[in-house]
Amino acid sequence: MKNKKVLIGAIIGIVVIIIVIISAVIIIGNKEKEDANGLLKDYFSLINNKSYEELYSKVLSMNMSKEDFVKRNQNIYEGIDASNIQIEISNVEKVDNGYNISYHEKMYTSAGEVEFNNTANVVKENKELKLKWDSHIIFPQLGDTDKVRVSSIKTKRGTIYDRNNLALAEDGSISSVGIVPRKIRRK
Repeated sequence: MKNKKVLIGAIIGIVVIIIVIISAVIIIGNKEKEDANGLLKDYFSLINNKSYEELYSKVLSMNMSKEDFVKRNQNIYEGIDASNIQIEISNVEKVDNGYNISYHEKMYTSAGEVEFNNTANVVKENKELKLKWDSHIIFPQLGDTDKVRVSSIKTKRGTIYDRNNLALAEDGSISSVGIVPRKIRRK
């Protein structure tokens, strides 16, 4: 009888320990997932604040100097007058040593509102989560040597009037943000 009680106590103890370990693993995994989401949100918050130099501390080591990284981000975001950049995370997928984060991005530019879906990779480097950066973080189809430019095009269409002689449509200008593939110099 005494051996049965000891055996039951040992089994209960082992089950409790297993439950505690599983709970700890789940809690730590969820915290790391939330930390990855937070890293991406912090990254875009720094862009909104034009804190381009601080961005570099959020990215994985790469073959680009800090000066070049800051210049590339600053030239593109300020060149298109990007503001109020917002992201909405839609999916977080655990991969080998980090996470793939799918998100929807919306920003206001001198050419109007721009929005697209994108994916970022967050990985561990020296026990710290970092964003694996390349130019597609700025725009999904943007290559590392591509450039972004805003241009205004004056149109000449004439004026359209309604029956009360009020202008419905007039000559004006329109802005657009885009990449012209034939003007991209490849190395």
